[in-house]
Amino acid sequence: MKFKLRSLIITVYFPAFLTAMCAGMLAPTVPAKVDFIGGTSFIIGLAVGAQGLGEAIFSIPTGLLINKYGNKKIMVSGMLGLSFFGLLSGFSDNNLTLYFSLFSLGIFYGFFSLSRHSFLTQIVPLEFRGKAFSRFGGINRIGWFVGPVAGGYTASSLGIDVPFYIISGVALFTAILIFFSHDPTNQGEDTEEYKNGPRSIRATIIENKKTFVFGGSGQFIMQFLRQCRHVLIPIWAFSIGLEVEQLGLIQSISSAVDMTLFYPVGIIMDRFGRKWTSVPSIILLSVGFIALTYSNTFLGLMIVGMLLGFANGLGSGAMLTLGSDLSPKSNPGTFLGIWRLFGWSGNSAGPPVSGAIAQSFSIGTSALSVSVIGVAGVLLFSFFIPETLKQNE
Repeated sequence: MKFKLRSLIITVYFPAFLTAMCAGMLAPTVPAKVDFIGGTSFIIGLAVGAQGLGEAIFSIPTGLLINKYGNKKIMVSGMLGLSFFGLLSGFSDNNLTLYFSLFSLGIFYGFFSLSRHSFLTQIVPLEFRGKAFSRFGGINRIGWFVGPVAGGYTASSLGIDVPFYIISGVALFTAILIFFSHDPTNQGEDTEEYKNGPRSIRATIIENKKTFVFGGSGQFIMQFLRQCRHVLIPIWAFSIGLEVEQLGLIQSISSAVDMTLFYPVGIIMDRFGRKWTSVPSIILLSVGFIALTYSNTFLGLMIVGMLLGFANGLGSGAMLTLGSDLSPKSNPGTFLGIWRLFGWSGNSAGPPVSGAIAQSFSIGTSALSVSVIGVAGVLLFSFFIPETLKQNE
């Protein structure tokens, strides 16, 4: 029976949109909640980073749980955890309880996101992965685009805790949806590796050390560059005298450009190869940061923002696809947990590193330094990371 992408609408894409929208709703709601209960700017920063920290720390244990219990059980557990801790976040009236709730939200969001990655790895044939993962990435971008608007509106008009209750309800609905969906057929069920059971963390690292050294470093750089734009664009905008409203418009249009590319990107990855999107994406991100230093007007920064959005959109689903291609055919959970740890490390390092360089030296120095890191990424993807579409044919 020929695989059809539309078979993923109910089991993957619709839940992906709902969870991305929920995550997006937290963007304006968490800082507002911390401010409401009396937190400082430092506490706001801790609270905003709590979810990502929880997901990063538990990425490898989550991979082991997926291997032991299967994708479906971990996805459902993730959604039930999101529902409970979303509710607890709404009830929290002090910063300690709120931080614990948000950190736990990150853990269970990681349950869902990693098991979903493993699910797609197992159920989607190689020749459809580019399209499957790019659409997955695009749908996540749409959810993140809608979520902050919905979160900000409901928090201001209905109450600061209402977005958390909405997230709890949506997560519970998603858990029920996934529970009644089908399990994937593991493409490696007939292999000796599957029969012998999943590899340990140590064995997985040893067997894939070259992949993690080059591929993991490449993903770290890709995610690092992506996150730097969220720091460098705002601080450059304020340095040239732009207002918050102008910055918001630049970021919104940049996100809109980003969202439009996921469909053609998937076709390119499946027809020509994965590098045809990942390498141009890193090149244009690096060029965009260099161009940032020459943009001294609202229009100039708008163009740079659109360029960076286009560059990021070219990478829609690229790292998810690469991770799936490089992972073992059976029991990929442990591998993908380690793989995603590289990505989350890049996500976490980008903003503080670029911000620290900007504060210690200058914004221009920070932008140029980030571009140099991008050059290293281009070299990695061009010469050291294999073209996985051809490799797996």
